[in-house]
Amino acid sequence: TDRERERERERDRDRDRERQRETETIASAILEAAERFTVQEHEPALQQFLLLLGSLNALAKQNYDASLILDAYLLRSLSVAGYAPSLTICSKCQKPGPHKYFTLQGGGSVCVECKNTASATPKPETLELMANLLTGDWVKAQASENKFRSEASGLIAAYLQWHLERG
Repeated sequence: TDRERERERERDRDRDRERQRETETIASAILEAAERFTVQEHEPALQQFLLLLGSLNALAKQNYDASLILDAYLLRSLSVAGYAPSLTICSKCQKPGPHKYFTLQGGGSVCVECKNTASATPKPETLELMANLLTGDWVKAQASENKFRSEASGLIAAYLQWHLERG
């Protein structure tokens, strides 16, 4: 009926507005992080600029889930700044992984011998997602489950904050 079609159109408009708000929020977060990563005024930061441009372009085109774009941008910006988290080897002793523990101050994944009391124990799928975002494997990243995306976002945010406050 006409009423049902109108209700469906209204639901579609609501979904579109919600998606737009989410995109705007994530774009703002990316811009804020970009500002923090380029603290040297009047100094060229080409790699950071290209990451920013690519992320905003992907957001505008809606190529991927917006939260994944944010997390990929943050991981890659950390990498450009020299703070890439180790995700496949122990960040302390270089023992091949994958490893069960992740430490903010230790630089990422750590083995059982190098872990400290503040080490987190993320799911292996979470670390795999983070590695996929860092390397740009969008097919695997898009296929990840929401619970691993949430855990990865939390680790990335904490890692970013730790390095920005101490960097």
